[in-house]
Amino acid sequence: MKNAFFFLVAVILLSCNTKPKNNSKAGNTEKSTPKLELIWESDTLLRTPESVLLDTKNNILYVSNINSNPWEKDGNGFISKMDKEGNITELKWVEGLSAPKGMGLQGNQLFVADIDELVQIDVESASIAARYPATADAQLNDVTVGDDGNVYVSASGTSKIYKLEKGILAPVFEGKKGDERFNGLYWEKDRMMLVTSGSSQFLAIPWLTMEAKLISENMGAGDAVCGLGDGNYITTSWSGTIFYVDSEGKVTTLLDTQEQEENTADAAYSVKDQVLYVPTFFKNQVKAYRLIR
Repeated sequence: MKNAFFFLVAVILLSCNTKPKNNSKAGNTEKSTPKLELIWESDTLLRTPESVLLDTKNNILYVSNINSNPWEKDGNGFISKMDKEGNITELKWVEGLSAPKGMGLQGNQLFVADIDELVQIDVESASIAARYPATADAQLNDVTVGDDGNVYVSASGTSKIYKLEKGILAPVFEGKKGDERFNGLYWEKDRMMLVTSGSSQFLAIPWLTMEAKLISENMGAGDAVCGLGDGNYITTSWSGTIFYVDSEGKVTTLLDTQEQEENTADAAYSVKDQVLYVPTFFKNQVKAYRLIR
């Protein structure tokens, strides 16, 4: 009887000290995988749209239309205006360009990369205000505007980054290899973010040292860099892939439309709305996706 009594006491004490497992979601610290959700797609009136730029002041989108050959000085390129619901409000808002690509906005001045020159457009008058020539082989591609008051443009043909400062366009950085093909740019206070279409790299170039640092590799035909405002980025590959790159350089594929032969060119991202606007190049559309994290 004594042994039975002590055994019963031990069982009771053991059951009192046993704590149930906490399966509540509050204790789960795992991050969800980011993804894109299609919101809308425009009609197909656009003509080889290469770049989209969000104008937060006027709440509209600018779209650069190559309108055929991306590197030919044919004079048939133009800029369109769209609303944020995907409606084309002015198809040929500004003409007189050849193969306009990346764009950047500084006040009421829109800067556009156009093969061998950076074109300045006055937004209020919808007219070309100035042209800043680069070398004939530059193949100017993407544009970013810094808080330092300067405009930066990438040159895919020569793997250089140009800076427009006080009306003078001059190189400020040059790659080590001719086949790197600089493309997407994103200005930050301490560095320039760059994605290449030839060497398929995502790089950071600190202003202090001007020495490129590798962030991620295998970025496809790198086209756009979009900062998400929290140390993370979205990059696009022209051939039809969109990547999410976290602050540690880990890459997640958000979208892959290569089998559908749908390009994903120079996209724009709204931090406020968490929406990515993607030009589809040969499909002649812009598509909007919500980023879900």
